[in-house]
Amino acid sequence: MPSLKSLLLMGAAIALAAMPALACMSDQSDNEIAEGKLAIGTARDAAGRLERPYILTLVSPACLTANDPDDSVKSTPTIHLFSSKQKVHAQIARLVGKTVLVRGRPFAAHTAHHHAPIVMDIIEINPR
Repeated sequence: MPSLKSLLLMGAAIALAAMPALACMSDQSDNEIAEGKLAIGTARDAAGRLERPYILTLVSPACLTANDPDDSVKSTPTIHLFSSKQKVHAQIARLVGKTVLVRGRPFAAHTAHHHAPIVMDIIEINPR
């Protein structure tokens, strides 16, 4: 009969194996996918002006690999979304408060206007 210690270790191993893997995105891809709940954040830029970024709180944390190691993100629960496509930009506001699936090009935050470690220019957004 297994000891209590071996049963606990076995249970921990099973629990770790069942956890979703960290989804790593590449800043070289225009076709990365992320899923989470969409919200409008409240933030301030470097000059103190109020901004209202679209923030995706992920189902599971994401990471970002980049050619420049300083731009890599090890793990984050949020992504700042925007779209340079007018049609997609209009869809974002209608989906606030919903769980969505987005596809686009991620990159590391690098200005005071970026309000999550990863920023994504999305080309598609769909409710789940």
